[in-house]
Amino acid sequence: LPVVIASEDDRMNCDQPVLVRRVAEHPALAGLPWNSRPPVIGGFNRITPKPAATVLLEAQRFTAQCVDTEFSFEPLDRHPLLVVGEFGRGRTAALATDVAPHWVGPLVDWGVPRVSAQAPQANAVEVGGDYATFLRQLLCWVGRL
Repeated sequence: LPVVIASEDDRMNCDQPVLVRRVAEHPALAGLPWNSRPPVIGGFNRITPKPAATVLLEAQRFTAQCVDTEFSFEPLDRHPLLVVGEFGRGRTAALATDVAPHWVGPLVDWGVPRVSAQAPQANAVEVGGDYATFLRQLLCWVGRL
């Protein structure tokens, strides 16, 4: 993996907004609205990128409050969320949030149009188009497809 994973509990369950921030250009992220419609997640694992790895996405935590009728958001800390690297002839990626419940949150609904799929003998699922594109591009990059 392109990251070091802690030996102790490293979960960050977040009850305040966490937005996904693109910090590097990469084929896995191409063509998606990272700046104009950043996705939201509900939590992540804390990871440490290895020296030769590249951080592509960060989780930006915020505190939110409502005073009178106006919401305000204050940035807190940022954490690596998607880290990629190469090892020998292979490619690796570490995504520190879920791709299904419970931390995935609104990320699974990111983008229009909606995409529906159903595997044999399984329930149908419906996800956001940008979410589906992101996962497809990430898997294609890792697998050199």
